[in-house]
Amino acid sequence: MRALKAVLGLLVILAASAGGLYVTDRLLASPNATGPSGDEPAGPLAVETIPVETVTFSDAVRAVGTARARKAIDLVAEASGRVTRIAFHPGDEVAKGDILLELDDRAEQADLKAAEATLAEAQAAFARQEQLNKTGNASDAAYQTAKGALLRAEAERDRATVSLEDRRIRAPFAGVVGLTDLVEGQMVDAATVVTTLDDLSVIEVDFSVPENLLSRLRPGQRVELTSAAWPGRIFEGRISRIDTRVDDATRSIALRAEVPNRDRALVGGMFLQVHLVLDERQQFAIPEQVLSVDGERNLVLLARDGVAQQVEITIGQQLDGMVEVVSGLSEDARIIATNLHRVAPGMEIRATPRDRLTEAAPRTGEGG
Repeated sequence: MRALKAVLGLLVILAASAGGLYVTDRLLASPNATGPSGDEPAGPLAVETIPVETVTFSDAVRAVGTARARKAIDLVAEASGRVTRIAFHPGDEVAKGDILLELDDRAEQADLKAAEATLAEAQAAFARQEQLNKTGNASDAAYQTAKGALLRAEAERDRATVSLEDRRIRAPFAGVVGLTDLVEGQMVDAATVVTTLDDLSVIEVDFSVPENLLSRLRPGQRVELTSAAWPGRIFEGRISRIDTRVDDATRSIALRAEVPNRDRALVGGMFLQVHLVLDERQQFAIPEQVLSVDGERNLVLLARDGVAQQVEITIGQQLDGMVEVVSGLSEDARIIATNLHRVAPGMEIRATPRDRLTEAAPRTGEGG
């Protein structure tokens, strides 16, 4: 009896196994079954394409420079004396000829009046002698003596005028005056610095570059300058002077650039970073996101007649996320910019043109 039950149980197990195998085989053979490739889209892969752009690239060299005012002097008095008026405030902008300082000039005023009186007498005496000389009533010697006295009187008057003018310090050119330690009533002499005067309308920047760049230097080349005092700001200028000699100690050549300074942001003595543009060129460029690297090869994917095509290009500089294309692309090329991780050369694609890169899928295992 037990043997019979064992046989029946074995038959039930075999029947269940056979039924399971049949059902599994039917499911695998079903055309509606979802396999490992069920996630792949049907038809061409949708991508976006962008055109080749034209960007200005440049060859440049970096240096450090020192700023200086185009005109900068220390103002000193022409004569000794007591200060009677200080006519400026530090930081004032003054015009050429403006009076900045006056010294006590009472003695010089008196000397000028005396010289003018002497001149008036000499003019009257000369006029009388001149009239007599015309009528023949005076000797030529008396006429020449009167004329000499007149010339000496004029010279004395001119000397007194200069001495009086020396009691005033005027701005020799338009600019900005600096600090002063003088006070009214203080005695000064020709060695006393009254203040400084700087023409800050244009700043000159002196710097040096290696001598091997001499053949590529010329007046008018553009320079870009930055300063720690003005983070994020770029000052633009042009080369105005190139030295005629190479420094035999440093093997460098000195240059001078002029930078417009209308807002007076730059002052003399500032330390500046200099970016000298040696030449500029218009070149094809692509976003660095669409570039892939395979060993020493630089590759991009193009859309041509509904098919993805991989081409090798030669690249140059990088600028603000754009990569210079030296060769390998034509002006009418359409570059695949999205779904790059899913596109393979030769794959059918459905391209949507865009003017610029709007979205680029991240790529793994690639560099740009």
